[in-house]
Amino acid sequence: MTDLTPGVTAVSTMPRWFEFFRPLLEVLADGQTWRKRDMERAIAARAGLTDEQLAETIGSGQSRAINRIGWATSALRRAKALESPARAQFRITDVGRKLLADHAGPIPEPAVYALPAYNEYAPVKGKKAASVAPVSPELEESDPDELISSGIRRIDEDTRSTLLQRLKESDPYDFERVVRTLLVRMGYGRDGRMTPLKGSGDGGLDGVIDRDELGLSKIYVQAKRYAEATVGRPKVQEFVGALATRGANVGVFFTTSSFTAEAVDAAARVPQEIALVDGARLTALMMRHKVGVQVARTIELLKVDEDFFAGE
Repeated sequence: MTDLTPGVTAVSTMPRWFEFFRPLLEVLADGQTWRKRDMERAIAARAGLTDEQLAETIGSGQSRAINRIGWATSALRRAKALESPARAQFRITDVGRKLLADHAGPIPEPAVYALPAYNEYAPVKGKKAASVAPVSPELEESDPDELISSGIRRIDEDTRSTLLQRLKESDPYDFERVVRTLLVRMGYGRDGRMTPLKGSGDGGLDGVIDRDELGLSKIYVQAKRYAEATVGRPKVQEFVGALATRGANVGVFFTTSSFTAEAVDAAARVPQEIALVDGARLTALMMRHKVGVQVARTIELLKVDEDFFAGE
């Protein structure tokens, strides 16, 4: 912080969050796996932060330095410049080493956003991909409401991409648990349960859940993580075949990937009710129904009540 004189707003001298890219990668350049807390301390030292800077906090009370290092870590992990072999542990990748080698000085934001992996988890609407870089309007060009909206969009995008990345890294049983929890949160299932389907004859189906509380209609579920970027027509046809074998009329196919246009067309042409839920839609539903996420902070914004002063 600088001047704390009454009536004067203190200005942070902290490096901007993306200015931590280089010190972060330099700390991890030793090739070792670093624990998060040790890594953060080493990055702060590498960046030359003063005691005054380390004492800065943001509105939630969190250290400003740790908050900005966290944003830098998230962006570099999303770009696969670093990886997390275990919870709260990080190490550099070949992508991160090349990023360091390609830039003698500070690593600019666009260099990270341009890495192919950065947008791998970006939600896509129709055929138009999300923008490469998060929106970050300049203070002098935006009013406070615009800045708040921009910040919320940016946090939401980061949360969605991190969620999808975690889903892709999860094992099949954990992915099925996520899907089961989501369906129950959405109101499906009698007594909040989804019955697993195991053994011969399941046709790849993972479970069945009641569509209503009386159990008069059932939804058959398939939850699959695929290494391929897209799920094509053959996989959807296999799903439809498995439903037909059981005489089922309703099915939901969840995946962390996306569906090709041919796959979507195949699902639309069959007599059964088929819902295809790709990774982008799945993470959006998880956030809406609070599955795998939690409220980090609630902010209450106040404005003057003009009716009060008007005597109404």
